[in-house]
Amino acid sequence: MSSRTTDPYELKKKLLLKYQDHSLDDLAGGAELENIHGTCFCFETEETVKINSISPAKIENIVLSDLKLLKGVGRAKESKMKSDGYQTLRDLVEHDTYASEATRICKLLDDKDFSTLSEYISTAFFPSHSLNTLCMSARDPEDLLFMDIETLGLDGVPLILIGVARGSGSKVETVQFLLRDLNEEKTVLNCFSSLINEQTLLVTFNGRSFDAPFIRRRMKHHHLDYSEPAAHLDLLYPARSNWKSQLPNCRLQTLEKYFFDLERVDDVPSHLVPDYYRTYLQEDNIGPLVPILEHNREDVVTLVRLLSLIQQEIL
Repeated sequence: MSSRTTDPYELKKKLLLKYQDHSLDDLAGGAELENIHGTCFCFETEETVKINSISPAKIENIVLSDLKLLKGVGRAKESKMKSDGYQTLRDLVEHDTYASEATRICKLLDDKDFSTLSEYISTAFFPSHSLNTLCMSARDPEDLLFMDIETLGLDGVPLILIGVARGSGSKVETVQFLLRDLNEEKTVLNCFSSLINEQTLLVTFNGRSFDAPFIRRRMKHHHLDYSEPAAHLDLLYPARSNWKSQLPNCRLQTLEKYFFDLERVDDVPSHLVPDYYRTYLQEDNIGPLVPILEHNREDVVTLVRLLSLIQQEIL
């Protein structure tokens, strides 16, 4: 399952030679976009990847049967309570000790208020709790926005690319907003922001720590208003919770190799993305952009697969 990757510096030379007489218009799925802040370049692709739609009834059954959601109830106590006839949280709505908390959770389920239930679980336990992931993703699949960014560095520098994926049924569409030069950052940020509304669940990998704060800072830098999504699900945390002890690490590409048997060919390592992009600017040659675009596209599609896998682990 090892990645067949050419030496990155040799790869860059090969790409510069291959694409020396090409433009972005020669790449599949590309087109120029324009908004009030100017223009940028956009790539759209579509592939067959199923996004799960989880029924509220299924979530309700799983949540109701987990008595450990009550403060002070661990595995041993849950086992004892179930042997005493308390099989679900509904059986505890008149319990001397747990009535108030059980009633609150049951009401959230009856109201299908999975967002508030998710907040409760995160606060009472931890954000990577498996039921938190399930509750957060319990919405129309079309409201899920999978996102990954490429940048010129860790902080105080511009973006290079924002990639997103959305889907319905068995189809996933990726959209990538590319800065052809650094003056297009404001346009790209506006394109991304326009995709977010009050129903959006943003799905990332390490995005709480890096991608989302980076975008906020760049929006602030350009004096743009940032519309916060309804919620943000960072898959790094449930991935670590599920598989940290089983894998060498929980990097996205490691998960991709072990669970989806996917092998990237001629992938540019993340730490070399800034170098490749600067070479593109200096040489006016699109060659070094090609693996950056492919790396980003594969990342967002892997996020779709990873969420489905985490949901299956819970269900």
